[in-house]
Amino acid sequence: MSAQGQGGDRAASSERRPLTILFADIAGSTAIAEQLDPEDWTALVGTAFVRLNAVAARYGGTVARLMGDGVLVFFGAPVAHEDDPERAVRCGLDMAREIPALAATQAAGHQIRLQIRVGINTGPVVVGMVGTEIAHEYTAMGDAVNVAARMQAAAPPGGVLITATTYRFVAPLVEVTDAGPLELKGKTEPVQAFEVTGLRPGAVSTRGLGGDVRSAMVGREAQLTRLRDAFAIVRARQGRVASILGEPGIGKSRLLAELRSHVEATDPTARWIEARCLSYGRTLPYHLVLDLVRSVIGVAPTADEPEVRVALEARMRSLFGEGWTDPYAYLGHLLSIQLAPDIRARVAALEIEAVKRYTASVISVVRALAASGPVVLACEDLHWADAASVDVLSQLLPLANELPLFILGTSRLDRESEGWRLISSVRDIFGDALVEVRLDPLTVDETRALVANLLRVESLPMDTRNLILEKAEGNPFFVEEVIRMLIDRGAIERRDDSWVATSAVADIAIPDNLQGLLLARIDRLTPESKRTLRVAAVIGRQFGVTMLERLLEAKTG
Repeated sequence: MSAQGQGGDRAASSERRPLTILFADIAGSTAIAEQLDPEDWTALVGTAFVRLNAVAARYGGTVARLMGDGVLVFFGAPVAHEDDPERAVRCGLDMAREIPALAATQAAGHQIRLQIRVGINTGPVVVGMVGTEIAHEYTAMGDAVNVAARMQAAAPPGGVLITATTYRFVAPLVEVTDAGPLELKGKTEPVQAFEVTGLRPGAVSTRGLGGDVRSAMVGREAQLTRLRDAFAIVRARQGRVASILGEPGIGKSRLLAELRSHVEATDPTARWIEARCLSYGRTLPYHLVLDLVRSVIGVAPTADEPEVRVALEARMRSLFGEGWTDPYAYLGHLLSIQLAPDIRARVAALEIEAVKRYTASVISVVRALAASGPVVLACEDLHWADAASVDVLSQLLPLANELPLFILGTSRLDRESEGWRLISSVRDIFGDALVEVRLDPLTVDETRALVANLLRVESLPMDTRNLILEKAEGNPFFVEEVIRMLIDRGAIERRDDSWVATSAVADIAIPDNLQGLLLARIDRLTPESKRTLRVAAVIGRQFGVTMLERLLEAKTG
């Protein structure tokens, strides 16, 4: 993993890894600077940097460099996340929205239009410290960085331009305009680009193969039966709580989706409320509760303020009649919508008690919903939950002892996360009444059935089938990613109504999405564990513990 080069020990600590690179700079900065006093321009750029850096930090990006009136941000180094391309695109969109308002507040009296251009690319780079002991910086080197810079230069003012490589990772989430193949300086071949115009309404995940490439659920029938049985008890007016636990990609979301289909098919009076934690949401207070409220009122996270305001008022009136104003006031305050002066005054008068009122309002809404039928409250990815949301949900749990309420949570086995505190609370409160579902890897036969269901490729060589089984190791998400890679690289193509293997099937490597997922898990390890993993990787896939211990002792010595 290391790379040698200039800089002695610093270069030796470099490593090769996939990275998503974001470049952003102020459009037309030279012309704007001419209109302002140098001190005013410096203050304006400084304020812009503060805002851009804050947006990057919100999405877990690393600000690698400030360059004149621009900024360079890494997603994937020094710490990787499994969804770094998505984080980068969301960050770029927020940056483009954040800057225009600065001109009105920081350059009053000057007719200037402040916008930024954003360019994003994903690809392999070498990252690490470069320079000398006196002057050095953490940076990335490689063609992927140069292409990101060229994307930024080609982006329109206020626009976010991404390469086809990045688009492949975020396509299900974003709306784009095809910018065509661009002739970039230093590149022999044109680079396909897309301008991101926004997020797709209701899109929440980049996982799954999409289209007609889909399989019936495999290997989870017993777990689904347990959840169905629990819902049957809820229909009989007794609450239940369930947790679905397992490693990334093991099938937690799919199991939840199958249960939702069952609930909607068996009881039209049941209300399914679904809230999802964001991978970058641990520092965003109440972000899970906000998603819960949006689900109750039926708006997407991308809905604008007027749409949210109208939906919230309509829902609160239907649930509470004449008493709608209190829950409307506090949930509206939580959602940051514009409130009428009299309602805003009500919130301001009890600012210290606002947090308690948030919780009380959510509890009131759940009670009102449960009065007309079973309610299923599903919270996904609790390992990314924020502390404030966990506090609110902890106070919701006792309602399952008195209402036809089915509370479900999915989580990875991350015992250090805030969400695990909620899992522990559930165990303490409900004990044996808790339905705890743990998902193990699929067996070889189940994995083979999943591959067969996803792609019926009669001409796919047995060696390739075995390679998919070997790499997936019983993880459904890994199966999907390996198959996605085969399709993207032309190793499998659709002909009429069937899939056919091509000659390119011989060239198979681990797909980028898997690398990102694995790097994200490796980056959370302690330095000692990382060192053990590196030594083990040199030995191979199978080895004796004694051999590993001897090598570690030799390396330490």
